Amino acid sequence: MAKACATRRGNPRVSRAAGLLLAALAFRPACAAPCAAPDQVTRVTGGAECLIARTYGKAGGPPPRTLYVLLHGNHTSGSPATSQYRVAEALAAQGAPGAVAVALIRPGYNDDTGNSSSGNAAGRADNFTAANIDIVADAVARLKDFHKADRLVLLGHSGGAAMAAVMLGRHAGLADAAVLVACPCNVPAWRAMSGRSGTPWTSESAIDWVARIPAQARVAVMVGERDAVTPPALSREYAKALRQRGIAAELAVLEGIDHVSVIGSPQVVREALRLGQGE
Repeated sequence: MAKACATRRGNPRVSRAAGLLLAALAFRPACAAPCAAPDQVTRVTGGAECLIARTYGKAGGPPPRTLYVLLHGNHTSGSPATSQYRVAEALAAQGAPGAVAVALIRPGYNDDTGNSSSGNAAGRADNFTAANIDIVADAVARLKDFHKADRLVLLGHSGGAAMAAVMLGRHAGLADAAVLVACPCNVPAWRAMSGRSGTPWTSESAIDWVARIPAQARVAVMVGERDAVTPPALSREYAKALRQRGIAAELAVLEGIDHVSVIGSPQVVREALRLGQGE
């Protein structure tokens, strides 16, 4: 394993000068890759970690018009982190010719074939931290460089949506658009809803990063009407904050859908395809 790299840390309230410095450093190559054989198809370096990936669509051919990168939820039950695979497959099949979809396994999680991404999943709970978000963002930047797509769309579910939402501001300009499904985008409010506000928590709250998101970004916020894990009020609040920032944000509350089943909803695929086409 290569020596660990220092990840970029920060806060939305840093000075303007520091913010400009972070922006300048955002897409600099990371230090030595820890993956033994990072092919950007099945294994991708992210910071000091090696992330497992499953790629759908033809990799290595002509540059695709759209690259989709998918981030799974927290899978607190301990199940393999494969909930995004079918969505990725559908996006590659139904997207513009040559579309590529990459389902990333977040730090510390495993897939269904015995492979695991290195890193810390923090008990599959408090893990959308600044460090983990920077690891994933570095992997996404490497995928973007490898595929040379015209457009990059992030799609995240639950904790993966929280990470994607923070990335829009913390790594501004990395993605052109994002589909945020069942997002706990206001961490303090989300924890208060579940009676956990008194315990320590280090995960980033996406709503704190809205001011850093480029105005031209496109965002779809989606949630199931029956979601008791990340209730619709959280998505409504985040979509409102985006609109107040002047960002084109669509909000969809899907009737009769709960927290788990929402990621399999055809509406999610349709919305991602729409954003992938730049609509």
